[in-house]
Amino acid sequence: MSIPTDRMSNSNEHDHVAGIGEAALKKELAALLAYWRDKRAGAMARLPSRQHIDPLDIPGLLPFIFLVDVERRSPALRFRYRLIGTRLVDRYGFDITGRYLETLRDRLSYDEILQDYTLCVAQARPVSGEYEYTDGAGRKWHYQRLVLPLSEDGGTVTMLMGANCFAARPVALQPFTGAGI
Repeated sequence: MSIPTDRMSNSNEHDHVAGIGEAALKKELAALLAYWRDKRAGAMARLPSRQHIDPLDIPGLLPFIFLVDVERRSPALRFRYRLIGTRLVDRYGFDITGRYLETLRDRLSYDEILQDYTLCVAQARPVSGEYEYTDGAGRKWHYQRLVLPLSEDGGTVTMLMGANCFAARPVALQPFTGAGI
């Protein structure tokens, strides 16, 4: 799904995607971005809130989606997973619902995730990127992540909604050739 260019020209700076940019987004992420923009338009160009999001509107995206509560505690932000889609639980091999991001340092790409979440909160705009994840079996997976800001007051980011889309197969291991021995 592509985002019509006329929507881009009518959007403000908070609609532009930081990171890899929307042209490179996988179709599931592009669909979620379009849904968020529709909800933002319904919120009169302010950030949409969790109450604007209806899972029945996006059933095909639910397995990829995560919701994260943003807690503002001095000196740093804390991020707590409120909801994790089933495809993400399957890929990670465990459910992170209810856990704080910092408790997952050894199991997820903590630094990259923290950077994306913090940027999304600070700039109140979508953030995207391409990453690698190594699962419990040692397999590496390429994936894209999109993080979208939500707000209870239309301005201060209080929750993040996002999605991860993993490649269909893990990165192939290079066969051992004995070269360099």
